[in-house]
Amino acid sequence: MINNIVANDVDDGSAKGNITLDDAAYALGIVSNICTKVGPGLPGTLQERKRAAIIEKELASILGSENVTAEEYTLAPDAFLGSLPVSAIGIIISVLLNIYSVRLFSVPSWIASLGALMLSILSLITFFLEYIKYNEFIDPLFKKKQSVNIIGTLPVDGTKKRTRLLIVSGHHDSALENTWFSILRYGFYITIPTIFFGYLAMVVACSIQLAGTLLNNIRLAQAGTVGWFILLYPVIPSIIFALFFNRGRKNGGTVPGAADNLSACSVVIALCRFLIRHPLNIPPNTEIRFISFGGEEAGLRGSRRYVEKHIEELKNLDARVLNFETIAYSEIGICTSDLNNIKNSPEMVRSVESAALRAGVPFKVKSYPTGGGGSDAAAFSKVGLKALTLLPLKIPQQIVEFYHQKSDTPDILKTEPLLNVLKLALEWVRNGGE
Repeated sequence: MINNIVANDVDDGSAKGNITLDDAAYALGIVSNICTKVGPGLPGTLQERKRAAIIEKELASILGSENVTAEEYTLAPDAFLGSLPVSAIGIIISVLLNIYSVRLFSVPSWIASLGALMLSILSLITFFLEYIKYNEFIDPLFKKKQSVNIIGTLPVDGTKKRTRLLIVSGHHDSALENTWFSILRYGFYITIPTIFFGYLAMVVACSIQLAGTLLNNIRLAQAGTVGWFILLYPVIPSIIFALFFNRGRKNGGTVPGAADNLSACSVVIALCRFLIRHPLNIPPNTEIRFISFGGEEAGLRGSRRYVEKHIEELKNLDARVLNFETIAYSEIGICTSDLNNIKNSPEMVRSVESAALRAGVPFKVKSYPTGGGGSDAAAFSKVGLKALTLLPLKIPQQIVEFYHQKSDTPDILKTEPLLNVLKLALEWVRNGGE
C-alpha cells in the first residue's frame, strides 16, 4: 500500500521537496475538522475515542490501514485532577480536628491531634505524588476506563534491516476547563504555590500541636492550633483552589483543545503525508512512527502505557522521540527538561537544535516551564530513552489567553507556528534524529 501511495503522489519521483504553507494549511484543516465534528474529548470519554478515530482514519488514508494500529489501555482518568479535591477534603477534616482537638468529648486530645497530623500528611502526599509527580498514587480508588493510542508506522523497505526508530508524537485528548485562569488571569500563578504552602502549613501546625499535647505543654499545643492568621492565608485559599480547580466534566468537557493538543496531532499527520509524498527524505534503515497518545491530560497515562509495552523494543532500536505540545507561537521552545525537571537527552537537544538551524526557524533552548506540568516526552526520558518536547507557546501570555479554557478553538491557531514545527521536524527526520 505504501509503495503505491509513494508512486502515485511523489511530485517528480526523486525530489526531496520542501514543507510549504499547503502542508500547514492541511494540518490546520485537521484541527478544524475534529473540533467541528467531535468537539472536546476528555480522557476516557466517547468523545476522546471519536477524536482518535478521525486521526486513525487520516493516517490510514496515507499509510494504508495495515500500517495503523490502535492500542487500547486502561486508566483511571479522574484520579489525576481528582487528587485535588480529595486532598482538600482531607485538609478540611484536618483543620477541624486541629481546632477542636481539646473540645471533642470522649476523645483524648492527643488522638484528635494525631488524626489531624496524619490527614494533613496524607493530603500533602496525595497532592505531591499524584498531581505534581504524576504517579498513580490514588488511581486504584477511582473508576477505570479505556483509552487508546493511535500508531501509524512507516516501515523500512522489506529488503533492508531496521536499525533506527524515530517517533513523532502529540496527544488527542483535551483538558478539563481550569476554573482559575479566566477568574484570576495572571494571578493564577499563586494557585499551585498556595495549595502547597497551605498543606505544608497544616503539617507543621499539627506536628507542633501533637508535640505540645503529648508533652502536656499547653503553650506549645496552642501554638500549633490553627488560628485566623494561617486560616486566611494559606489554608482556606488552598482548600478553595483545590476544590474548584477544574470544571466541565460532562459530554467530553468544554475545552476544544485546538492548540492543546490537536495542533500537534495534525502536524504529526501532515509530516507523515509529506514523507510519503517525498520518500527521499526518509533515512535508510529507519522506521518512523507517527503516534497520537490518549490520556495525556490524565497524567501522561497514554505515553506511559506505550513505553511500558514497548520498552525493550525502544531501547534495542535506540529510539528517538520528538514530541509536539501546543503549537501556537512562531518561536519554538526546545525543552531540555520535562516533568519535575526530568532531564531530556542532551544528544536529542543538540540534534533538534541543529535541525532548527538548518530549517531556519526561530527557536529557544529552555527547560520545561516551572509549574507547567509535563509532556508525553517525560514518559520516555524518565526511563532513559532519547526524547524531548517542542513547545511553541508564548508564556505567560498564551497561557492566560486560552490554555485549558473554552477559548482554545481553531480560531486562535495560525499557519506560521505549524509551518515552523513542520520544517524543523522534517530536518530532524532527514538527518535520522542525529
